[in-house]
Amino acid sequence: MDLSLSISSFPIDEQTVNDMTELLVGLSAESKTVLHPSLWRGADSRGFAVLAYTEQDELIGFASAADMVGLHHYEWSLYVHPDYRRLSLGTALADGISHGLAQRQAESELVAFVNDVEISGFMESLAYDLDFHEILLSAEPLSKSELPNDLTIAPFAGQAEKLTELLTSAFDDTILPILEHNMVDPEREIWLLQKDQQLLATATLVEEEKVLWITAFAVHPDHQGKGYGKQLLKWCRELAHERALNSVYLDVETDNQALHVYEKSGFVRIQTVSYWKSKTD
Repeated sequence: MDLSLSISSFPIDEQTVNDMTELLVGLSAESKTVLHPSLWRGADSRGFAVLAYTEQDELIGFASAADMVGLHHYEWSLYVHPDYRRLSLGTALADGISHGLAQRQAESELVAFVNDVEISGFMESLAYDLDFHEILLSAEPLSKSELPNDLTIAPFAGQAEKLTELLTSAFDDTILPILEHNMVDPEREIWLLQKDQQLLATATLVEEEKVLWITAFAVHPDHQGKGYGKQLLKWCRELAHERALNSVYLDVETDNQALHVYEKSGFVRIQTVSYWKSKTD
């Protein structure tokens, strides 16, 4: 069978997006997230797709790579129609991704797959090693309730120094480029939990396809274990209800000590995503 590959940069044209969406019919919503469908048509999205077509112009597989925070660090994944998986099409799509990343002078890459025993052999054949796992968690929106009298939650309004100190204390300096991106991206909302003008916790929120994603969530180490994280997570679920969204999502590495906090706050595990890194990096 003769196949052809092409590369299309984001934003992708409407017809191609329709073909990609139709190819994924039947795949769970959670499994689609690693392919970044919310970014395919975004005017400000940075990324590209490698598309595989038959002679009859039928789309039978594609790979999607996204620079989600504009730092030349790409995450990508691929999907091939089950009827065509014996044609080494996955390898051809991965080669197309490598070409596209080289063209864009990518500084690093991670490959993401919903945890699948069949993926290990494929990724090892491409000279990638398993780097880490992340657990995707979900919670339902909640009806509005009152905050304790001494707590306030408000949008970020220029308190960059305090926010930087909180995040670097909770993580390390590697969070700074992500913080800078979150502060300038109009689609990312930074919210701050404070008590008597003291910054205690923060979360960055992104809406995608009726889902509220929680990212860059942190409680200052000096104030952990006091229920502030649970209070902010509860408020995020209430905000999702207020906006008539369907779910609240967040992901966390499997060895993150905050995992139990999320689960005690009503979040349940949906799936595990494996992340792979090139052996040459």
